[in-house]
Amino acid sequence: MPVPTSTYPCPSCSRTITFTSPHTTVKVCECGTVINKMGDGSFIPRPFHTIADKASVIAPGTHGQWNGKTFTVLGRFRTWNEETVINYWTIIFQDENPAYLVEGYGIYAIHLPRQTPSELKGDVIRNLKPGNKKVLNGEEYMLLRKETSRKWDVEGELYIPECNTTFLTYDFSSASGNIIHIIEYWPQVQPAFEVHYTTFSALSLTNKRPYENNGMTFRCQCGNVIQVSTFPYAQSAACGNCSQPYVYKNLLDFTPATYNKKAKPSPSITPGAAGMIKGINYKVIGYIMKEERNPHKARWTEYTLFNEQEGYAFLSEFEGHWIYLREYGKTPVPQDMLTEGFRYEGKEYDLFNSYSFSVISAQGEFPANPFNDGSVQCWEFISPPIMWSREESATEGIAWFKGQHVTDKELQEAFGDAATLPIKLGTGALQPNGYVNLKDMVKYTLAAVAILILIHLSVASVNERKLLVDNEVYFNDSTNTQTSVVGDVYLNKSSSNVMLEISSSLDNTWVEVEATLVNKSSGKEYSVSKGIEYYSGMDDGESWSEGNRKAEVYMSSIPGGDYTLQLTAMRDASFRPAHSYHVTAYYNVSSMHNLWICLGLLLIWPIFKYITTYYSEKRRWSNSPYSRFNYDS
Repeated sequence: MPVPTSTYPCPSCSRTITFTSPHTTVKVCECGTVINKMGDGSFIPRPFHTIADKASVIAPGTHGQWNGKTFTVLGRFRTWNEETVINYWTIIFQDENPAYLVEGYGIYAIHLPRQTPSELKGDVIRNLKPGNKKVLNGEEYMLLRKETSRKWDVEGELYIPECNTTFLTYDFSSASGNIIHIIEYWPQVQPAFEVHYTTFSALSLTNKRPYENNGMTFRCQCGNVIQVSTFPYAQSAACGNCSQPYVYKNLLDFTPATYNKKAKPSPSITPGAAGMIKGINYKVIGYIMKEERNPHKARWTEYTLFNEQEGYAFLSEFEGHWIYLREYGKTPVPQDMLTEGFRYEGKEYDLFNSYSFSVISAQGEFPANPFNDGSVQCWEFISPPIMWSREESATEGIAWFKGQHVTDKELQEAFGDAATLPIKLGTGALQPNGYVNLKDMVKYTLAAVAILILIHLSVASVNERKLLVDNEVYFNDSTNTQTSVVGDVYLNKSSSNVMLEISSSLDNTWVEVEATLVNKSSGKEYSVSKGIEYYSGMDDGESWSEGNRKAEVYMSSIPGGDYTLQLTAMRDASFRPAHSYHVTAYYNVSSMHNLWICLGLLLIWPIFKYITTYYSEKRRWSNSPYSRFNYDS
């Protein structure tokens, strides 16, 4: 059924403005006039800001897919927060249902309208701070971010309700992965959305526009011209000539900032270099050196990367080890924010480091404002080669970054001669190094042992353990070696084993028996030998003994057929020789011997891996204040 349209003549240029969806409320005329469609059906021109710098490959008319449904992009409003700029694209699905495609800094998410939780209505939500928890519809959520939009501007045709010049946004996340986004336009207008994070490639966007962004240009105090190419998303920069930092202030201009400059910029990757990291083509747009605010004062460098579609990422280098980091929306939500570890998506993550930092050297442009981040607290949780890093600020909320180990080879292939890599020292925090989680390895090894024992027991339960021979064999007094044929046996399975129990009433002597099965048809022989010995006596008034008067031996994988069992026995020619020995033969016996062999083979790799991983992890964790290893010895 066609969607009804609403038209209105533009008061500025007389063009006909057509609203293509009943869900949209704002449309920008070709002349730049912004028309607001009111709830009563009237139309009002509004002095809303329009978006001049498009700075996005998404545009009105772009098509995409999500969750098996196609959608069309109609327009957007863009929010200017304290240090970030976020796009809310109005999309209409093929079933005519509206939603937002929210995009910024490489994070993409579909926001589906939902009922606002009653627990958050009114002033309740305003009193919450990042890190606070709240039970919503029976599930506990944590408030990750609370941001104030200081300005908003529009493009195309879009939905935005009546609002003030500023409004608030809130992001809640639960341990189960449910995410709620709330926009508070007015205290009485607080629409909520289910957040479903996705990726640029998964959206399969078509009819995109070329990326165009003039950025912002201004002159440094030293006279050098600074070009912030990714403005408005990048809202801070440092002069490439004198390293003077600048921050975009009051929605007006870049103004000088300060930081404790301790080092001259000396990037290992040339600013402006382009290369592919983790399958994405990036350009290096910023270099920064940070220092921990503690007695150790550890220093590391970070490189800001930018891709027109995938947004920002970072390369972090410490002692020659490299980590690729990107901010994510769908993240771990530990029950305790002071935890020393958590499990997420099947992996155990352990707290490796926590710190705050200061910027001591900078060059280029950066998203947000790193020069005021002295109060930001960071926690790093590792499960090599992956890391989750949490940054928490009282004013900006909680952000999570996922890190991955990057090899020197990857960097050299990406940047070529533009990269001069520093020498590696020690073991990196995410260096794979044959890493396995020791706790997981012990757990999985015990599970494998249990499975092997269960298999053995199940096999043993169906083995018949058939008695073949039960004979006492006597030696002739005149000989110490004697051969006897103890009988004929029939083996009815295609292949199985024969176990022989050999025993004798020995007293300070020995007997060795060789058993041979001779196939009556082919003449093929299968032999095995086993000796038994037993000695005892007195030594300094104490009795002692060694050996055993009984032993078992197996003949494995014997084909079925008619056999003759032949025994050849030797005895010690001492003054107390054995007079006889007893042989009992069983067929198709469950062998503990095989179980022990299998267990031994199974444990070789885990034991070797445990030892090598233990010492490798001990070296890795020597850089961590949370190490559980003892370094005194």
